[in-house]
Amino acid sequence: MVKIRERILSPTAINTYLYCPQKFYLRYLKKLASRPSIHLIRGQIVHQTLHKFHKNNPQISKATPIGAIRKELLSLFNELWDDAKSRINNLGLSSRQIEFYHDDSELMLFNYSHWFLKNGMPSPDLTEAKIFSNRFRAMGIIDAVHENKEGIILVDYKTSKSPKITDDINRQAAIYALLYFDKFKEMPEAVWIHFLKEVGDPITIHVDEHLIEYGKILIESVRNKTKTSDEKDYPCTCGGYCKKDFYENATH
Repeated sequence: MVKIRERILSPTAINTYLYCPQKFYLRYLKKLASRPSIHLIRGQIVHQTLHKFHKNNPQISKATPIGAIRKELLSLFNELWDDAKSRINNLGLSSRQIEFYHDDSELMLFNYSHWFLKNGMPSPDLTEAKIFSNRFRAMGIIDAVHENKEGIILVDYKTSKSPKITDDINRQAAIYALLYFDKFKEMPEAVWIHFLKEVGDPITIHVDEHLIEYGKILIESVRNKTKTSDEKDYPCTCGGYCKKDFYENATH
């Protein structure tokens, strides 16, 4: 067994290992380049749009017309979409498919603006908060953090098709809550999972000692299983689908 230096784990890395150890090996040890997808690219663009919107507008007057908010959101989105056009065009999608994902993404921002207006335009106190824990050797990027009368709320925006709390999402929430608690010594009240495909409110995952402990167990468990660089220690458990997510060499 060849041991490697202790790595920094993230929720994505942990979920990747639990989905398929071989995929973890290909991505984090062999460092193969991931194949892009429209879901990944548009997800990044929507996240960047919301980050830029709140960064540019740390405080918004409640008298601001919803039309002005939507106009700025769509302006930011289309600027980022145009910047990514070459990557999108290289995916081999038809013009109709590209148009669908563009319009579908704009609808997500309309849904967000509806929630934003309905809830009194609550600008987050932090956006894209990168939190590192030296104690747990883990890091994560939290989309938004709100401090309100309910307490500390961590927010994760989702552009997925189905508004369903999966095991992956629960694990991600546990690790975010742990990282925030470790850094700021204050336990979050909840993690909001904001499914942007839906008009309604985010789904709440309540934070307590059990969720924090679950985060610790996840990090420790995956760390103990990823201490070597031997490929044989990372068996494929997904039927070979993981290899389709990467280019054949790391220099692509």
